[in-house]
Amino acid sequence: MKKHVPDPPHRKSPRTPFFTVQSDMYPPDALAHASELLRGVAETIDEHCRARAGEPGMGMLGNAMHATEIAHELVEHVLAFFPREQSKPEE
Repeated sequence: MKKHVPDPPHRKSPRTPFFTVQSDMYPPDALAHASELLRGVAETIDEHCRARAGEPGMGMLGNAMHATEIAHELVEHVLAFFPREQSKPEE
């Protein structure tokens, strides 16, 4: 019997990763980027939780929010020990 719907094409895994960290990235710059990413995650979770207050599963998202805020504060704490300039030092 002939199939009416063909099999979907096989997906090949991507050859290049979606994101890579440059090996020569200055650590304070990496921390600044991580801080901004964490801030964005925290804001997204907060907006989602506020829009769906009282729905099931919000407790788990609240926990994720708490962990994200702690991670953000830890990154900010480490950044406070670096000079304010955000560029690779002269060699």
